[in-house]
Amino acid sequence: MLPESLTRYSDLSVMLPAAAAIALWLLAGRSPRALAAWLVTLIACYLPVAASKLAFKGWGLGIRWLDLTVISGQATNATLMLAVLGSLLVRRFRPAWRWPATLAALAVAWWYGLFQIAAASHPRSEAIAGCLLGTFGALLFLRYLDRLAPRRVPTGLLVLGLLAIGAATQAPRLPVEVWLDRLAMSLSGRPVAFAPADWREPEPAP
Repeated sequence: MLPESLTRYSDLSVMLPAAAAIALWLLAGRSPRALAAWLVTLIACYLPVAASKLAFKGWGLGIRWLDLTVISGQATNATLMLAVLGSLLVRRFRPAWRWPATLAALAVAWWYGLFQIAAASHPRSEAIAGCLLGTFGALLFLRYLDRLAPRRVPTGLLVLGLLAIGAATQAPRLPVEVWLDRLAMSLSGRPVAFAPADWREPEPAP
């Protein structure tokens, strides 16, 4: 497992500032369509994650034969953000290297998801589901970005965005799971949210 200081990069407390930095860079590139595509990508990636967590926490819905209760939000964050960040940074200085940089970032993110997230907080099946979702979203967005050819982002703005992301790693973690528990209980009427340990308990013998 990685040091705690590195595992924080997949938390929403870091990923939301990263998403905002990317949005700011796209705005600076004077491409409203790129910005709109990024917002759509975020919604398309985060909605399935939230829906899977609410479905499990509120009603215990999952796929037992895959040992999958939810889609890992951390794995989705890692693949989506690292791929897009890597591509945008390299695109600024060496545009021809943007796709090799994207693939390298995805390789790092998949390693992180399979060997860090899966070891710390999710079964491997949930980490894989998150990695697939984030990869799909990143590749679709970046392919669309190639068609738009936005202007280069000023170097100073890139640096400010990276500094903001780095500062966010020292912020307190957002209690996202607590918020989702409360929302799931409110929607389902259950007094307690389902937990993975309860779902995975073997059924009593007849």
